[in-house]
Amino acid sequence: MGSGKTSWVREQVRRAGRLLVWDGKGIDWGLREGCQVVANLHELKARAMDPGPMRLSIRVPVTRENFLAFCRLAWVWGRHRPGNLVVDEVADVTVPGKAPVAWGEICRKVRSFGTNIYVTTQRPQECDKTAQGNAMIYHCGWQSDADDQRYVARRLLGGVPLEQVASLRQLEYLERDVRTQKVKRGRVRL
Repeated sequence: MGSGKTSWVREQVRRAGRLLVWDGKGIDWGLREGCQVVANLHELKARAMDPGPMRLSIRVPVTRENFLAFCRLAWVWGRHRPGNLVVDEVADVTVPGKAPVAWGEICRKVRSFGTNIYVTTQRPQECDKTAQGNAMIYHCGWQSDADDQRYVARRLLGGVPLEQVASLRQLEYLERDVRTQKVKRGRVRL
C-alpha cells in the first residue's frame, strides 16, 4: 500500500454519473468502482458520445501514443457533457515541462465546460507542468524520498514546512486549495 492517492480519487468520484478513466496501472478502475472496462480506443470512440450516465475505464497499453489518442477522445467527451475525468499515473505518459498538445488542451480548457479532472502520479516532479499549473487542489500523500518531500512542500503545497510533509505516514495527506490557500491534513479512509 502506498500513499492512498487512488483511494482518495475513488472517493471523490464515487457518486459521479459520468466518469472517464485512464487506468494507468490497468488494475484500479473496474467493476468494483462501477466502471465498464473498455479494452481498446475504437470502442471508447464509439461510446464517448453516448448520452446519459456512463462510467468507463480504458485499459490499453500505456504508451504516449495511446494516451494522446485517449486525450483527443476525452476532450470531445468532456465538452459534450460535464463529467469527471481521471488520469491515473500521468507521469508514465507525459514528461516534465509543457504537456503534449491534446493533454494540455484538456488541462487548460475542459473545466470551463464543467468537467472535473483528477490527475495522479507517484512523483509530482515527473509530471507535466501544465497539469500542475492548472490544478485547483493539490492532494499530497506520503512521500518516502527526501527530494520528493522538498518538491511537494515547496512547489505543490505553497511552502508548507518540510517537516509537515516529512511527517506524513501511509494514507495521511496534506491538501492545499489554490483558491483559498488553505492547507489541511487528513487520512484516506479505505
